[in-house]
Amino acid sequence: MADYFDLIVIGTGPAGLTAAIYARRRGMRVAVFGDTPGGNIVKIEHVANYPGFIGGIFGAQLGTALFAQAQSEGAFLPMIRLDRLLPHENGFLGIAQTGEEYLAPAAVAAFGVVPRKLDIPNSDKKGIYYCSLCDGPLFRDKSATLAVLGGGNMAAHEALSLSVFAKRVIIVNPASSLMAEEALVRQIEEKGNIEVLLNANIEAFHAGEGSIDGITVSVCGSEKIYIAVSGVFMAIGWGADLGVIQIPVETTQDGFLKTDAQLMTSTRGLFAAGDVRDTDMRQIVTACADGARVASYAFEYVSWKKR
Repeated sequence: MADYFDLIVIGTGPAGLTAAIYARRRGMRVAVFGDTPGGNIVKIEHVANYPGFIGGIFGAQLGTALFAQAQSEGAFLPMIRLDRLLPHENGFLGIAQTGEEYLAPAAVAAFGVVPRKLDIPNSDKKGIYYCSLCDGPLFRDKSATLAVLGGGNMAAHEALSLSVFAKRVIIVNPASSLMAEEALVRQIEEKGNIEVLLNANIEAFHAGEGSIDGITVSVCGSEKIYIAVSGVFMAIGWGADLGVIQIPVETTQDGFLKTDAQLMTSTRGLFAAGDVRDTDMRQIVTACADGARVASYAFEYVSWKKR
């Protein structure tokens, strides 16, 4: 027998947890699926631009606080991922990875995004990472040289985090200048062990004994140089993985969910919030705003369905 809720929320990041908090305060029965309190923000070592925290806050600390608040409001948080969301005569059927089934007249896709990867030789080998906070400590006291591919805020955060553990950090930036916030660029310039290669791209990964030990970098589209590295951290952006939603739904050319003014997708009753939807800004504060708004719209939709 399936458990019945008013709202299924897919994702335990800022958007999903905020949606759960606001929906519970409207009296909705809410089930939230995901196994990481805070979602992708736990990968951010230091969040400096979220309002209310002078001096910033650890990403994991902020994620845990959001999770605890959703729990305190009475949201159901089983700490499991949703395997798939299917259409149902009563709305939506969610099937967890553990097999349990959940029914709700409305659902919110708030599962964030996944890092983009390169399709070049040896991209399947060990030594390619996507989270400095998770994997940076592996290189502590090893005099390592690490590469970071990218030039935006994500790449800047990764490089600064890795500079604590590595002897040398090289930012391989495809653009002609760093596109990160000025405050982050200033911190990078002040670090003595971070270098920046501009107009540069990684053309190949080199693997010795199954793990990456070097990269070939093209500079300005012509000059090619080999750099020995102990690992490569990818920071070239994010994409949406919509595999859990096994329902026809309209997306942008880049694969993000299209939404209307009420954050509803092309499938009635299915809403989207946060980074997974088509939006002009992907920040923690905008994800939280989406979560608050989507809870209100979902409440109105479910109330209409019950009439």
